[in-house]
Amino acid sequence: MRGPARLWLVPLGVMALVWVFPILWTLVTSLKPAGGLTGLRPTFVFVATLESYRALFGERAYGPFLLNSLAVAGGATVVSVVLAAFAAYALAHSPLRGREGMAMWILSLRMLPPIATVIPFYLVLSRVGLLDSYAGLLLVYLSFSLPFAIWMLQGYFAELPRSVIEAAAADGAGPVATLFRIALPMTKGGVAVTTIFTFVFAWNEFLFAFLLTRERWVTLPVRLGSTITPFQTDWGYLTAGAMVAFMPLVVVVFLLQRELARGISLGAMR
Repeated sequence: MRGPARLWLVPLGVMALVWVFPILWTLVTSLKPAGGLTGLRPTFVFVATLESYRALFGERAYGPFLLNSLAVAGGATVVSVVLAAFAAYALAHSPLRGREGMAMWILSLRMLPPIATVIPFYLVLSRVGLLDSYAGLLLVYLSFSLPFAIWMLQGYFAELPRSVIEAAAADGAGPVATLFRIALPMTKGGVAVTTIFTFVFAWNEFLFAFLLTRERWVTLPVRLGSTITPFQTDWGYLTAGAMVAFMPLVVVVFLLQRELARGISLGAMR
């Protein structure tokens, strides 16, 4: 590697350090004993312990909240990507007039601030008896996950060669068969990117889950927020919970990393 090329390693290293440092600091804090979490000066020499993690799933009973988040975020992601595939393919390759404007209108639904819609959602769900229920929370999550997934997939489907779609139609394949046999296999990277972003948005969502749940379907971000009070913050539980909440995101990216790289490169060529 030549000298000028090595200079790029300096800003890249700084950027990587800025990104990794908060995660490492959270991990280190979660491993400190209770006595090392107090005081004005941070301690760097300590005996690592899993006390906070044991208490997290013991006396704090974080397990059900983690399962709630996995069920809601995973369900919203699967339903959004499946429904978005049909809608996005129709917007990308149907002869429908005004489909470009329709795609932007669908995306605009994602731009609505959550605080402006949470009260109507609360009133509707309370009327139909879906407050603090999986179905109610899933429907609300679809309101922001589905428009984004449609917009993302529509862009990837639009890049498919028209000749391939026409060849499939000439062979007798209908729109649904073309979608599953041609479009989805050719845009696996785009589907992976859409899946990751949709899952991350749903996993990190706080406001809807905070106001539309009470006991049964409280999610992990809401439960973590309860550790912060005006009088005291349980840093051990908070940082341990943050690391637990971070792990599913790492797993999803790890499982889809190969297709993720293809999807990013496909998006760069558009």
